[in-house]
Amino acid sequence: MKRRTFLQLGGMTVASAFLAGCQSQNEKLIPYLIPPDEGVTPGKATYYASSCSGCPAGCGILVRVSEGRAKKIEGNPQHPVNRGRLCARGQATLQELYHPDRIQQPLRRSGPRGSGKFQKISWSEALNLLAAKLTELQRNQNTDSLALLTPQLSGSLASLTGTFMRSFGSSNHLSYELLTPDWLRLANRQSYGHPDLPFYDLAETRYLLSFGADFVESHLSPVQYGNAFGRMRQGRDTVRGHFTYIGGRMSLTGASADRWMPARPGSEGMLALGLARLILAESLYDKADLSASGIRPEELLTRLQGYDLQRVAEETGLAKDSIIEVAREFATTRPSLAMAGETVAYQSNGREAVRAIQLLNTLVGNLNRPGGVYPASSDPLAGTLARKESSFSELQALIAGMRAGKIKAALIKGNPVHTVPPATGFQTALDSVPFIVSFATLLDDTALQADLVLPDNAALESWGDVVPLAGSRAFVYGTMQPVVAPLYDTRQFADVLLAAASRLGGSLAAALPQKSFVEYLKSSLAQRFSSGKEEDFESLWVELLRNGGQFTSEQWQEKYYRWSSAAVIEDPPPPVFAGEAKQFPLNLQVYPSTAFHDGRGTPFPWLQQMPDPMSTVVWDSWIEINPTTAATLGINQGDLVEVISPRSSLRLPAVIYPGIRPDMVAIPLGQGHKGGGRYAKDRGVNPLTLLSLLKGKEQHAAWNATRVRIIRISQKGNLVTAGHPEGSYRSELIGI
Repeated sequence: MKRRTFLQLGGMTVASAFLAGCQSQNEKLIPYLIPPDEGVTPGKATYYASSCSGCPAGCGILVRVSEGRAKKIEGNPQHPVNRGRLCARGQATLQELYHPDRIQQPLRRSGPRGSGKFQKISWSEALNLLAAKLTELQRNQNTDSLALLTPQLSGSLASLTGTFMRSFGSSNHLSYELLTPDWLRLANRQSYGHPDLPFYDLAETRYLLSFGADFVESHLSPVQYGNAFGRMRQGRDTVRGHFTYIGGRMSLTGASADRWMPARPGSEGMLALGLARLILAESLYDKADLSASGIRPEELLTRLQGYDLQRVAEETGLAKDSIIEVAREFATTRPSLAMAGETVAYQSNGREAVRAIQLLNTLVGNLNRPGGVYPASSDPLAGTLARKESSFSELQALIAGMRAGKIKAALIKGNPVHTVPPATGFQTALDSVPFIVSFATLLDDTALQADLVLPDNAALESWGDVVPLAGSRAFVYGTMQPVVAPLYDTRQFADVLLAAASRLGGSLAAALPQKSFVEYLKSSLAQRFSSGKEEDFESLWVELLRNGGQFTSEQWQEKYYRWSSAAVIEDPPPPVFAGEAKQFPLNLQVYPSTAFHDGRGTPFPWLQQMPDPMSTVVWDSWIEINPTTAATLGINQGDLVEVISPRSSLRLPAVIYPGIRPDMVAIPLGQGHKGGGRYAKDRGVNPLTLLSLLKGKEQHAAWNATRVRIIRISQKGNLVTAGHPEGSYRSELIGI
């Protein structure tokens, strides 16, 4: 025995009498008092390159690990999407790993659904239960009654889940998120003939016109576009790009603009066509680009005669002079760029409005030019590494199947019980599914409804690969790797699918013969990158993990936008709203929280404590009301109010906010969880419960087309803002 080992054992013997009651069997009592002979060097940090899973943007990260613990997450400077920057949500991913309420082993429901009563079981028993249910579906020749629901997937995980469902014999594979950009893909297909998402060259543009695209907070790739916006403003000598923001609510993005135009909700498409008419009438368009696109200016001008300045000003609620000025600035300041965002898309006429905004880019020659818009990167080997996104109509089809009793088992990763608006009927339809399996790290709202909970690894314990969403013009491929060993008895979602395939055997096991997801991942990458020599791939594998992926920032894809000859300019119909205007006089806008996005960041106390940049509220929900409207209703800052829609009602504190139209109110998404751990549970409200299902022509959801009314309840809204004594007290409770 070595002397050092003898001293360690001796120290442990003496200390064990005092510490045995508070230490687990696997922990070292004095782990670094005497440095070990091998392994970790005390106090020395190691950085691991990986990819962020906080949203589909797919930023690159570096995780600092010291003494076996992940300490900090930073942006990867080599990654072309985020260039070393990282948002607060990405940094807070660390708190998923060490969350005190993580599920530590498989659970089987022992009480009514939603009661939170579960019994701990072993992985062997859990996999037996899963395999037994899947075998039953096969035996009854009812394989199409299995449903798999996940968030947006890309890379090898999208490929694996697709293979699993096809080989099992089910077509019910849904990869859906509330904020999925299927509306933008649809508009691009109709305007340009293909559904590639756009890459906006913000850094090089000189005039930016955003129709509700909140690129600093949530739109497509916020870290990429926030960084590019900074370079647009300050990255060029003597050039400071101009920014005009159009939208009824001043977001953080809108607050960064030179001009705010608070257009009436649902009128943005009319404004875009009114701007187009002015550009055509004054011959400010790009003649060469229109000719190449097959657009005849004279015919288009005649087509747009109904969008005269007087009508557009009345419908939008904007001044004529401002409309004229913006049209001329946009057309004469080259390069320029127009963006369409979710606040426009989620109106009843959103599809037509988005296409009208796309027409502006075509008119002034912004397509495929520096400072303009290009198709974003997409996987050139889509058959090998696909991106899985489902549309709202596919969600509706699955809900109809569940309601009709056609779905006998549902495997769910993510939290759709919280993020899918109840107006769709998803939550009640899920009650009709006899067997629900949740893959989660916390007992969130969906896991509480499950019959079997299989604890997933945290992101920092997981393998994977990521094809970023619209953050680069060139193809970018990111890798994920475990930076620490799993803390608990958890298994990665993909590994559970592979284990189930192995137990079921037959064609499913033949299609997925790998024993682990890292083996599947390496097999997928070998098909993509390998030269055929095993030693070459192994060296490439090491490089991929060392760098966090493979980046081809200087190799642009030869893909371009061109206005489709079959594209027809459609008049945006008058907006339709749920709720009669006299009974419900205020338009409700729900928007992604800067901290929580669609709610996935709510369990993390760092984000709960982070003040909202516009209201400074922490740890709660709120409703933003214009001062004039608030005065009319007798509402003061912090009052408790009741918000009533045609579908539901909620109570929450009021924030008097001058950056919103008097005929609008706004509530951020994210709060209102029934589960999700101690920091998310029963905190704030979920505004999705207020929304009515009002669909546009192409079956996309018009989530910003609900009207409400507001009633003051009392002064006791318990509003907590940054600097408030209660906010400081809460931060002390969580050790911030």
